[in-house]
Amino acid sequence: MRIAWTSTIYRLPWLLFGPMIGCAEWPRYQHTSSVNSESLSPNQSPTEGVKIDWTDIPSINEPNNTPSDPLLIKIGDGFSTEGVLSGLGWSPNEMPDRTSACGETRAFPPAAPGNYTGDVDWFTVETVESGTLCMQLTTDLDSARLDAALYILDECNEPVSVFVQPDTETPIGINLLSNQAQWAISVEGGLSLGIGLAGFWPDDDELNTHWSMELSLVPSVAGAGRTLCPEAQ
Repeated sequence: MRIAWTSTIYRLPWLLFGPMIGCAEWPRYQHTSSVNSESLSPNQSPTEGVKIDWTDIPSINEPNNTPSDPLLIKIGDGFSTEGVLSGLGWSPNEMPDRTSACGETRAFPPAAPGNYTGDVDWFTVETVESGTLCMQLTTDLDSARLDAALYILDECNEPVSVFVQPDTETPIGINLLSNQAQWAISVEGGLSLGIGLAGFWPDDDELNTHWSMELSLVPSVAGAGRTLCPEAQ
């Protein structure tokens, strides 16, 4: 430390020893009272600052192979639901219908050519406001491969656009390992969105896969990714 000598000699000891007294409470921002009593401490996870009001949706009844009427979702809302995929598999030779009843080109399935040979389950929401949509999925199969892609639905409630990973052309939510299935993506308000859940491996049309999904909307922060997404219930 550089000391500016002055004629007031008795101030010198304070300059030398004063900073050492504060070392026990360093860094200072961890020991300074916040103006906002609800603000997070530096040691807390950012997710603790986002409160989610969870709603349990009854088990989705079959058949659920087309998007249903959407549930409204705003920031702070979360839905928890479950269902069963009856059969998994993929056929590269099967040609899906790519024309919506409204005349637009369907974006489902997300890969081409080919189509799923097993069951497809849908979960549909309508965003009240812009935010980051967080999805977490678990199944009773540890090694299955699933697609849980996110689509924009048209006026006929059909998937006509698929969300892609930022700065890529890869659809979000495809080729997920069933015990590590999660994603987060920024979405605009006023959109009707559908998650199309289907498995393509193992190829077994008699395999029943029980699944549970948690979907929530949190504030969007540039570069935050999944940082504000809630932990699994």
